[in-house]
Amino acid sequence: MVNIQTSYDLINHLSNTTSMSLPPLYTCARIFEDSVDLLGSSLASLERATRDTPRLKQVLDTQKVFGLVPERDIQNAQARLKSETHPQITYLLEKLEKEVARLRRKKASLESDFNLRKVRLESVLRKDSVESLEQEAKYERLRMLRTKRDRLKYSLSRQRLQKYRQIPLLPPPDQS
Repeated sequence: MVNIQTSYDLINHLSNTTSMSLPPLYTCARIFEDSVDLLGSSLASLERATRDTPRLKQVLDTQKVFGLVPERDIQNAQARLKSETHPQITYLLEKLEKEVARLRRKKASLESDFNLRKVRLESVLRKDSVESLEQEAKYERLRMLRTKRDRLKYSLSRQRLQKYRQIPLLPPPDQS
């Protein structure tokens, strides 16, 4: 590849040095060959630069984003979509209704079970509270009876002591 500046320098050099010694036809042929080389390198550079032009054409080409669609095509597409989705939607709705009914039955069952257990617990608590009240009354009566027994024992021991005091003491033994 020969650049432009080199060709001009070569021409000037050849014209200065060969004007006396080289024939003008040889100089002209040499300049022509240099020009052909320069054109060849320019052509190669141009080909490399324009190699991507088809892709650029596609990139830069504007496309219609919104196009008009006939009303009949839209209606056909809607009808087709409805015919495809309607059975699926109907099936899913029926399935959902069955599941909701099952969950309602389960809820009612759980509520009745809860109420039954609540009543049972209340009756057990009432029974326990009645039994605990009866038990408490028995313990209180037992404490009262024990206290009465202790008082009677004390009273009996006092009476015995008084009875022993009423018995005359024996004379002291003779010391003689």
